[in-house]
Amino acid sequence: MTILTFFSLRNAMFLLALNNTIVAAATRRSMRAAGTLTSTSTAALLNRQKLSSLAFSTTPTLLTRTRNSNNLRSFTPLSKTTRMMVSSSTTTDTEVTPQHEEEQPTSSSPLRATTATSSSLHTVMVHRNRQSAAFREGTPLIFGGSVGTTFTEHCLDDGGGTTTSSIPMGSLVAVVVDRNPPPKNKGNKRDSRGRRDTRGRRGGKPSSDKKVDVIAPHHNFNADDFETEHRGMIQQSQLIGYGVFNPESMYRVRILCHETMHPGLTKEIRSIRKDTQRGSSNCGKSDEENALQLILERKISDAIYTRLAMQLPSGDVTDTYRLINGEGDGLSGLAVDVLGGKAAIVMSSAAWCEIHKDTIVNVLEKCLGEHPLYNEGSADDLDIVWRNTPSRLKQDGYEVASDESSPDNDDESVDFVTNSVVVSTESSVKYLTYPYSDGQKTGFYADQRENRLMVAELCRDKRVLDLCCYNGGFALNAMIRGHAASAIGVDSSQDAVDASVANAELNGLAEKDISFVKDDISSFMKDVIEANEDEFDVIVLDPPKLAPSLSSLDKASRKYHALNRDAMNLINKTSGGLLLTCTCSAAMTQKDGGQYFLNIVNGAALSARRRVTLLRVSGAAPCHTQSPASFPAGAYLTAALFHVGPADK
Repeated sequence: MTILTFFSLRNAMFLLALNNTIVAAATRRSMRAAGTLTSTSTAALLNRQKLSSLAFSTTPTLLTRTRNSNNLRSFTPLSKTTRMMVSSSTTTDTEVTPQHEEEQPTSSSPLRATTATSSSLHTVMVHRNRQSAAFREGTPLIFGGSVGTTFTEHCLDDGGGTTTSSIPMGSLVAVVVDRNPPPKNKGNKRDSRGRRDTRGRRGGKPSSDKKVDVIAPHHNFNADDFETEHRGMIQQSQLIGYGVFNPESMYRVRILCHETMHPGLTKEIRSIRKDTQRGSSNCGKSDEENALQLILERKISDAIYTRLAMQLPSGDVTDTYRLINGEGDGLSGLAVDVLGGKAAIVMSSAAWCEIHKDTIVNVLEKCLGEHPLYNEGSADDLDIVWRNTPSRLKQDGYEVASDESSPDNDDESVDFVTNSVVVSTESSVKYLTYPYSDGQKTGFYADQRENRLMVAELCRDKRVLDLCCYNGGFALNAMIRGHAASAIGVDSSQDAVDASVANAELNGLAEKDISFVKDDISSFMKDVIEANEDEFDVIVLDPPKLAPSLSSLDKASRKYHALNRDAMNLINKTSGGLLLTCTCSAAMTQKDGGQYFLNIVNGAALSARRRVTLLRVSGAAPCHTQSPASFPAGAYLTAALFHVGPADK
């Protein structure tokens, strides 16, 4: 009996092995017939391993010039590389998915291996709740806690590699909402005293424990597996749109195309994804690249026509403005400024922008070449200059080598260079800008355009003080457009002061009563107050970002209070005057719906014993567009105009 059982088991094992061999041979024959079998795919069938981390290279920020058609010049990358590491241990939510929830390969449905560049379709399914309704209505950012499940469908022409344990960073994904009810709320935990535990929650005390990521379960399946439950889940879900995925960022998905807003574009992308499933050829380009190109072409084209509706550019009046403003134009993490009609400065602050840098530059080049005001009658070339912000990219899980990155200056340091100057015009006032230097941002801030005009109209025959003048924008407008009696600009940077003087000379103000002083504005105001000599009719206070985050809000509040108090003490004590006080800190602007900053100014007025009346509150120029679905999340600039009454005797 024992011998008989042994031989029965051995025969069964032999038959099973023979069956697997026959199935594997049939699979290889079908793949050869379809033209999809390679040595790497053969190895992939035999060696399936989970992908725990990946490292790859992107193009650097060091650039060299090439000439293209349509009077455009772009800057193409040199042969260096930028390192980017993705680690599965650096994610940021609160719960680790149990291993048994991961999709496991089976002999009846072998997983085709994939890499970040293979022909795969990725889908992100979000929980059905109030937040998913906001996604459908246009909210562009999806946080990690909203993601329920992710899927990768390995298509018939997949070229091999290893199976994915997550959707690769920068991949284009379809965003769908689960039709099942949301999971029960697990947020009612209580401590030993019966109190609700709110650590780490909004409104509660921050937890001292390190935040651990909620890793949504990820499932792999094949395009030719029509019976898998995962396909059914996706087909029964509701499409929200398409976006780019980042497993390392607090923003898991940045939606670039909402189905409700772009039904035609959505239909085109869906068609491309169907071609991917069928393994159709796309002229050497990946289907993901084709879909992303369609999205970029539509969004950049929309941005151009939005600016044309604002009369931007407007001949000799204004040729410097923001062309693309992140979420406001549906391209989260991407901004583009046009300087002097000669340079387009691309500012990247998201990982997907760096990963798809070549596609972004190519599409921008094409759209600017078709721009109705740049492709007709212009003999000048338009340069595309790429910049990035390493600190923001690091927050997004993307690390840029320090020797290959753009400068990350958020303070008052300015590095103006004497060569490669572009003369930019805003409201008929000319400025020397330096788009190719290592200076702050683009060398010009277009967000204050409307505020500079507004103040200038109130400056006739007035004495004007421009604090933190940068390149002299408010002082120059006051003299040129407002016909002020005099203007003084103060900045702590000598380079900024030199640039302001050069701009004054450029506009023919050398003989006018305008001057610029290098000094700390706090010291300058205290010296003037102690001397009891000069008084001003109009003061502009536009300091750099003092509150980069909520944690620095208290310290920044004290600084804003002191600066506004001293500025009010310099206003004409007999007849009073105007104070335009600004903050470019989003944390300050958005706090209490903007009331927080106004309360600080009111407190400063009480300290200065001056009565103030609020005349208007404004923000950035309209070319700094915002999404109504996510407002006021994109608001960062507040410019509040006050009348400061006479001092009581």
